[in-house]
Amino acid sequence: MFNIEINGTTVNFTKFFSTADQDNVLAAVEGAARVVFIDTPSTPHLVATIETLISRGIVVVVRDHHDVPDPRNPREQEIADAANEVRSLVGSNATISDRVTQAACSGLIEVGEFNGEGTVIVADPDPDGLTAAMKALGVVYDGLDADAAVLDGARSEQTADRLTPIALLLVKGMATLPPFNAARPQVSEEAKGKLFAEFAAASGGDTAALESLGRKVEAYEAGVKEAEVLAATATQPTAGVVMVDSVGKPRHDLTTLTQRLEAIAGAKVTVVRKDNGPIAAKHGGVQISMAVVKAHQADINLQELLASGFVSSPEAGIISNTTFLLHVSQEVWDTQVLPALCDRFAE
Repeated sequence: MFNIEINGTTVNFTKFFSTADQDNVLAAVEGAARVVFIDTPSTPHLVATIETLISRGIVVVVRDHHDVPDPRNPREQEIADAANEVRSLVGSNATISDRVTQAACSGLIEVGEFNGEGTVIVADPDPDGLTAAMKALGVVYDGLDADAAVLDGARSEQTADRLTPIALLLVKGMATLPPFNAARPQVSEEAKGKLFAEFAAASGGDTAALESLGRKVEAYEAGVKEAEVLAATATQPTAGVVMVDSVGKPRHDLTTLTQRLEAIAGAKVTVVRKDNGPIAAKHGGVQISMAVVKAHQADINLQELLASGFVSSPEAGIISNTTFLLHVSQEVWDTQVLPALCDRFAE
């Protein structure tokens, strides 16, 4: 977890994967009169956190877009059940939409809606959580909502023709962040916090912050070149699946890599084996991240590749909050996902 200040209000960025995440948030919001959760998917850990806050007399507000209106598997049912628990706890203060209805969380928030003394915001540590928190605190720029929808979508679509110039600087800055290291998590968290703070400041007119974002472009361009090299090593473990192994390779731009993999003939699912991420930290230094090419997202559900009743957590070696993205450990890949992909695309 890390925090920054936006327009005088503290914003804590975190996931709700574990009891430790709950404890960290509860400690961080000590003394608040109101806690606003933005872009935080409903999980049992989020429910438990909200229960504790309410028991302390703290006003809780939730704005999120990760609900599943028509659950198709146990994982989706878990998300839907948790969302309903949050609604039951928070009542009219809970607005929980889904990604089809609301592509970005900023669309659920009015400009400056949560400015106010005694308020603390807790948001997902990604650009969608950041932009929504900015809007909630009155820091906006022309095109923010449209940018947020692109930033929370496929990496291959985060391009200059779809984003404002300042949002493109954020994308390039994200590509230069140090990878997560479980032994020293503060390194990547502090770097992301600095980047988020600079983006919020630049969006509010701070020229020094804007110039700092611009200086990250050189490192980004080096990452683009590495991505081109890596993409050339792609293999196809089965029809429709395009995979690269980036373990031990130099830093590269993931957006560029994804674009190149999606451009390979017949690609339906892209796969990157890497040595960073929350699962890598728990499972021998390897995480395998998958994404469905946009044209096939309506007919391919990655969660169906997993055993029924799977648990989404780094410890379990599985992270998935949507049907078109999936992160797993090497073991889960070898024993569940790859065999299921082979069966799925055998025809």
